[in-house]
Amino acid sequence: MTTQPERDENGRFVKPEPDAKPIPEGDIHPVSKLLFGWTQHSRIGLILLAVVAIICATLVVLDLGLHRHEYIDEANATGFYAIWGFGAFALAVLSGWPLGKLLRRDEDYYGEADITPDDIEERQ
Repeated sequence: MTTQPERDENGRFVKPEPDAKPIPEGDIHPVSKLLFGWTQHSRIGLILLAVVAIICATLVVLDLGLHRHEYIDEANATGFYAIWGFGAFALAVLSGWPLGKLLRRDEDYYGEADITPDDIEERQ
């Protein structure tokens, strides 16, 4: 007998409470605690975002005062390499969609799951 998932008064599924308990401090290897202990901080996402934003702002300010000797005039524009890098990365990511359509197999590539192959005799 299977139990149906719980639903709220609007009919939406309700997530069950997680059964997983945190790992006791004594069960964590000291090296992993040393290397990855900082990831347990409650605001690590905000801290990492702030660090990346500060690095980006610093690089833009440094780009304003940098004198370049480029062969094409567009490369002398402030933020050219940032825009060029973002465009190249976006192109690489977005090219995955048509490439996936081209290379992906159909959902029924292996046939129906309940059909016995022709070279196997059915048991009775």
